[in-house]
Amino acid sequence: MRRLIYTFNNFVIKEKSNNIKKIVSKYDAPYGIIFDGENKILVGDMHQTPVELSKKLENKVVNVANKYGYYGEGIGLEHNEAITKSSFYERLDPKKHCGSWDRKLIESGEVPEDKKYVFLYALFSNPKENHRLEKLLENTEEEDTIFDVLLKTIPDWSADMGIFSLGQKELNKFLKEISENGIDFIQMSQQKADEKSLSEFLDLGEKLQWPEKNWEDYPNMAGKFARVATTIRDQFLINAGPGVYFVGAGHLKDIVKMPMGKEKKLSLIGGEKIM
Repeated sequence: MRRLIYTFNNFVIKEKSNNIKKIVSKYDAPYGIIFDGENKILVGDMHQTPVELSKKLENKVVNVANKYGYYGEGIGLEHNEAITKSSFYERLDPKKHCGSWDRKLIESGEVPEDKKYVFLYALFSNPKENHRLEKLLENTEEEDTIFDVLLKTIPDWSADMGIFSLGQKELNKFLKEISENGIDFIQMSQQKADEKSLSEFLDLGEKLQWPEKNWEDYPNMAGKFARVATTIRDQFLINAGPGVYFVGAGHLKDIVKMPMGKEKKLSLIGGEKIM
């Protein structure tokens, strides 16, 4: 019978006929982890589900974080239960928390001027986890249209966190360019804003941006916008300096496939639970 043994960063996979045994006792990271040298780690998370790491990996993450600093994603680590409810969060030195790596990117000046508006894609990213409907309703007045509500809340939901000062022109451009196949987001945005219309608007955008079956192919325009923005973010993470970066797990799969990731020979450890 054919017998193969593969070794990779202390992973051992033994294959014998159809019987496969995988030993991951030393390194266990179901949401993925990437080591970039000795002083930089990208840790994958699923936002609301506590990160799982083997004790050895956990120790490595804590040691690097407390020496070089650590960063959260989006609006900040303190809002991410994947980290705050993890088994190692209490071991992280609060003085070494460096804020959001997304904010660091936005403030870096590295985002091209003609790409800034694509960061509006975040409107349809994790809307339920981010309680987007509830927050939009809190800012809805009697005569508001959906567009009115989106416009005045851009700093609350856009991935640029208000730093790019995106406004009516950019929002119009975004909604127009993600419209396709008979779906007109500009027209939809002129509806009176209420719980039903806002909910339907967000649900449709999310389904187009992140379809259940083939989201990694980004088949719809809403998804293509997300891909442009996430590529910029992924490139920033690849080039970022020392420290621990807590990252949406899906980024890790993309990073190791990107030319810059391959050039640095970055490898994904674990990742079995990445959706």
